[in-house]
Amino acid sequence: MHIAVVDVNPPALRALELAKEAGHRVTFLQPPLTQYALTGDALRIVGSVDTLVDGIDTTDARAVTEALAECHARNPVDVAVTFQELAAEAVAHACRELGLRGTAPEAVFVARRKDRCRAALEAAGLDSAVYALAADEDEAVAVAERIGFPVILKPPSGSASLLSHVAHDAAGAKEAAADVLVGLEAVPSHWRAQFSRGVLVEELLTGRLVSVEIGARDGSFFPFCVTGRFRSPSDEVIELGSCVPADLTPEENAACVAYAQAVCRAVGADFGIFHLEIMLTGRGPVLVEFNPRIMGGGLPNAYRHATGQEIYAAFLDLVSGAPVSVPTTFADCTAVFVVTAGTGGRLSATASLEPLLEDGDVLEVMGFDTYRTGPGQTVVPGQTVARFILRAQDRRTVVARGRRLLCRLEDTLGLALMKGDKDTGSAGEGPAPRIAAPAP
Repeated sequence: MHIAVVDVNPPALRALELAKEAGHRVTFLQPPLTQYALTGDALRIVGSVDTLVDGIDTTDARAVTEALAECHARNPVDVAVTFQELAAEAVAHACRELGLRGTAPEAVFVARRKDRCRAALEAAGLDSAVYALAADEDEAVAVAERIGFPVILKPPSGSASLLSHVAHDAAGAKEAAADVLVGLEAVPSHWRAQFSRGVLVEELLTGRLVSVEIGARDGSFFPFCVTGRFRSPSDEVIELGSCVPADLTPEENAACVAYAQAVCRAVGADFGIFHLEIMLTGRGPVLVEFNPRIMGGGLPNAYRHATGQEIYAAFLDLVSGAPVSVPTTFADCTAVFVVTAGTGGRLSATASLEPLLEDGDVLEVMGFDTYRTGPGQTVVPGQTVARFILRAQDRRTVVARGRRLLCRLEDTLGLALMKGDKDTGSAGEGPAPRIAAPAP
């Protein structure tokens, strides 16, 4: 199989590696500013592909289409994919123009516009949040008052919770809308076009936040897992980690999977593995957002520790037509925690992650190199410094252990960190900062 991969998020470098190990031909389109650090391992993996097209703006539909057309003419491409959310629209455009196999282009365009996605759910008769798209601050305030506070305001085609805000009154809605409309300095320049599509105003869904990782092929669905999310106690739009699996009853788990399948059908997502964030509310599962890509952050690593399986290997099986295996058992509660700067400042000159490396409960550490930081480096509020993975018998226990480790890290890093979990009642300290953009 010849697979063309257009950009990846940091964990998805593993997809390139596994594809080559499986004997596939791999073409990789790499942007000039990568989201992943160009460490020795990253350079080794990227250097192993059959064709590297470097310096392509992977969010530019025309540039991606032209590059893939040249690759396809030389060696016919069997499937085109991206593991970088902001590149999804460009890849969908290329698939439509060139007739390449990938996730249905119209499904990607709907998924990447949260307002259009909600309209598709309503048309299919599925439960969704009350919403409206506003063009300016005054309209956003009017919409928020019509929906009823509290509301959430965010870009309709954003990513990573950037420029997302909860507003409890008209003044807060006006301030949040202004930030969405003019706060683009927090967003990498090549992402700004997708962040500049107005202000999406939605009812604030309440309940437990989970995500469903689900594959689709030829009308069949493959539910890989339902994961739990850790949210900041002081600002619930900021996620501080995840756990595999979610702490749900079998009935709740089945309801989330069934709802995710129905959402895929409504959107037309027919081929690939998708990451659906869902709020388990008092009225049942309700979509928060549909991501037309595999889960990111530290979740692929946590999934591997929890199941003994690679989500990227499952993806390769799915797109190649091979049988797809989904896990039936999980190893207790496996959690990934984000080491997130609570305040800006300079990391200590002797900053280290030794408390993590020395702890026998820590299964894996994704360290400074992964996130382009280290001793003496300046960080901004909300910036990711590292990630680590723990396992315990249940969510409450793993959250308590993670919090203790984060407290110890504050001493070695010389920086206040964000801690806690809204859904287990584990408190953090102080107001949550505005979240920083991931490194481009």
